[in-house]
Amino acid sequence: MENATANTEFIRTLISAGIALMGVLIGIIVTTIVNWKIKTKESRLRILEKLYDKRLIAHESFLRIPKLLRTTVSTKNIDENNYFITYIGILNDKKMYENFLGEFYESMNFNSHWFNNDLKKEVWFAQEYLQNVDSLLSQISDENCIKLATMLKSDFTSLANRLEEKTLEFLQTDIQKINIKNKEKDSEFSVSEKQKRFSETDLVKLKNEINELKK
Repeated sequence: MENATANTEFIRTLISAGIALMGVLIGIIVTTIVNWKIKTKESRLRILEKLYDKRLIAHESFLRIPKLLRTTVSTKNIDENNYFITYIGILNDKKMYENFLGEFYESMNFNSHWFNNDLKKEVWFAQEYLQNVDSLLSQISDENCIKLATMLKSDFTSLANRLEEKTLEFLQTDIQKINIKNKEKDSEFSVSEKQKRFSETDLVKLKNEINELKK
C-alpha cells in the first residue's frame, strides 16, 4: 500500500514537473514569436522611413523647378495700366533656356520615380510644352527671345502653379502617411486631355504673333 502511494506521488510529481516545463516552453515560444514580430515590424518601419525620407527630399528638391518657371524680369517699360511689363527670366536668351532645360531634365530623371501619378502627369505635360518652346526658340533670333518670353509669361506661370500645387499636395497631405505605395493608374494625360491643355495655352492662341518673330 505504501509503495502504491509512493508511486502515485512520484507520478504526480512528474506530471506537475512536465506541466511546469511545458508552460515554460510555451512561454519561451510565445515570447520568441512576439519579439520576432516586433523586430520585423520595426525593421519594416525603418525601411519605409528611409524610403519616405528619399521621397520627401525628391519633392523638396523639385520645388526649385516651378520657382524658376515663374521667375520674371522687368523690361522697365510700363503697360496701359501703368504696370511694369515683365517676362519669364529663363527665356532671356537661348543659352539661359538651354541651361534651365538641363536642370529640369536632371531633376525629373532623378526625382520623378518618387512622385505620385497626379504630379507625374503635370511633369510629363510640362516636358512636352517646354520641348515645343525649345523647338520654337531654334527658329527665332536671340533679339526676339524677350518678346517671346513676354507672350508666354501666362503659360509658364500656369505650369509653375500646377507643378507646385501637386508637389505641395504630398508635403501637406501624404506626409502624414507612412505607406508610400503608388496606385496603379495612368501617369500621363490622355491624348485628348493634352490637346485640350495645349489649346488653352498662349503658345497656341498666339501662334500667328509668335510666327511673326521667326521673320
